[in-house]
Amino acid sequence: MTINVAIADDQKLFRKGMIALVNSFENVKIIFEAENGKQLIDLVDSATEQPNIILLDLSMPEMNGLEALKIIKEKHPAIGVIILTIHEAEHHILATIQAGANGYLAKNAEPEEVEQAIREVAKNDFYFTMPMLEIMRKGLSKKPQAFSLDQNEDLLTPREKEVLQLICKQFSSIEIGEKLFLSNRTVEGHRNNLLTKTGSRNTAGLVLYALKHKLIEIDQLN
Repeated sequence: MTINVAIADDQKLFRKGMIALVNSFENVKIIFEAENGKQLIDLVDSATEQPNIILLDLSMPEMNGLEALKIIKEKHPAIGVIILTIHEAEHHILATIQAGANGYLAKNAEPEEVEQAIREVAKNDFYFTMPMLEIMRKGLSKKPQAFSLDQNEDLLTPREKEVLQLICKQFSSIEIGEKLFLSNRTVEGHRNNLLTKTGSRNTAGLVLYALKHKLIEIDQLN
């Protein structure tokens, strides 16, 4: 199955280079490009073929990446969004994940990492590097009051915590069901309950919640 990708970045040379790179990956193709957030939203809304993944720059004119992300996630929650940025600051990472981002890529990432990020978000709904996870963990421990992830982990049942830990370890619903002797439907029910209880928009948000409440350690995520 082909993974359809869109990219939004105002730096033309970088954007064209990324397009050439992504189109070189097997069964992955760029279906459209945008130079700012407003153009991206217009293209997504009018496209006959929707992207599975959007590579989204944070710093753009007219409408920045964070504003565009919020609108896209409201209108098209199933589209995976990977943030492209030179800003590896805690508040940028946490704010974008809160808004629904599925992953993060530094603009100086290796080509292999770009491909890995696209494939993992398409398959598992999230992608974070170990350095990014460490930045997230530090940000959460420093400023927990600044985010809406302050629900007590006691809201979760022991079974929900088990399911959450396996989700964070990138097991599929079928694999989780096999490990816990549950039907796929039951696992999906637990996943939906987790999203609702934690106020998370997607799996990336669940990872953030699990890190904040120390339900999983960073070295268990790889």
